[in-house]
Amino acid sequence: MSVALLAVVVTAASAPVVACGSLSSGDQITVQDGNPALTAAFNRLLAERGTARLGDVVASSGAEIGPWDRMYSFSSPNTSDELNRALGTDGAKWTGLHTHSDSTTQVFVRDGKVVLAYDDSERGPIVERRSYATPDSTVSPTSMVTKGIGGDQTIWYLEIQGFS
Repeated sequence: MSVALLAVVVTAASAPVVACGSLSSGDQITVQDGNPALTAAFNRLLAERGTARLGDVVASSGAEIGPWDRMYSFSSPNTSDELNRALGTDGAKWTGLHTHSDSTTQVFVRDGKVVLAYDDSERGPIVERRSYATPDSTVSPTSMVTKGIGGDQTIWYLEIQGFS
């Protein structure tokens, strides 16, 4: 049995990519192309097989997010209309959304304003559809065995628990 290490934070299903902006009507929200600091922090936690508060992982990453109270994830591809419906950002203009299905859009929000949105091509932290994670949510490693060429393969990923 071989072991694969994935830098993925999973709870359930969807995740989009978004950047800074507010959640009020007509705002411009730009989705950044990745966030190396957050990706590295999640990869470290996974490699160490550690468990941590989501807020601590984000803070230790050094990513310049500032205060946030919710994290949302959306599977790509997405449209501005889909994201606006999900986040209540009616009329917001989203740029930088990816049209391929191999990524997740991660959105961090503080008091109804988007403080960071980025395209996560590593399919990192995924928060369950119609839900959100908080800084107090727990991130921990878990694994699953898949059938692969040459036998079974264990895939490790991060799971977020304690969301609303």
